[in-house]
Amino acid sequence: MFAKETQEIREDEPNEFGEMSFNFKIKPVSQQAIRSKKDEVTNAIQKVTKNLKYLLSGDVAIEIVWHINEDERYESDANADVDNIIKPILDALSGPLGIIINDSQVQFISTQWVSRYEDDEQFDITIKYEPDAWYEKKCLVFVQLNKTLCMPLKGNLPKDDTSIFLNVFEMQLSAREAIIKKGGNYYMAQSVMSIQRIFHKTRLNGFKIIGLKELRAQLVK
Repeated sequence: MFAKETQEIREDEPNEFGEMSFNFKIKPVSQQAIRSKKDEVTNAIQKVTKNLKYLLSGDVAIEIVWHINEDERYESDANADVDNIIKPILDALSGPLGIIINDSQVQFISTQWVSRYEDDEQFDITIKYEPDAWYEKKCLVFVQLNKTLCMPLKGNLPKDDTSIFLNVFEMQLSAREAIIKKGGNYYMAQSVMSIQRIFHKTRLNGFKIIGLKELRAQLVK
């Protein structure tokens, strides 16, 4: 389990400690719950995360702690199982109003419940992340490099800087494809890519995606 020392949550950028914790005074629900119940959880989480001006763009580890009465866990079947509360929470954390781009970034996740006494039912979320892997929400775009793969990019860069980034993206992807074509495996080919991970376009719902050729055409206007 993660250390429980609470780190400051900054609105403008992630703190340098690589860890943040949130508390939500609402009951978590299972993936099988009705839409209105899942929406309540989504709204509670995104009421907080939408005010953050950044999105984490690297791999993350997440811990969920559910505070619930012991008798409700042991003597009732009215509550979700601890493994079933994960997906609605991850969905709420993902996307333009969340704190991560997509839940494919989640490399590790744990859930547990602990007994509560006087407080209302609630849950805590702790996220561990790479402190330097993030983008500002307001200027984030995704450049579609081929039919499926997209790279995040700051959309407010000067034209010359954007052109340099696009050249690097193309060079890296071309080199990766050449290595694979010559029999190299994925991990060997990945060594020529940026440390910033790329995303499949189907995982970018709600984000602005622009084709490489289209963006290049905009740069010459």
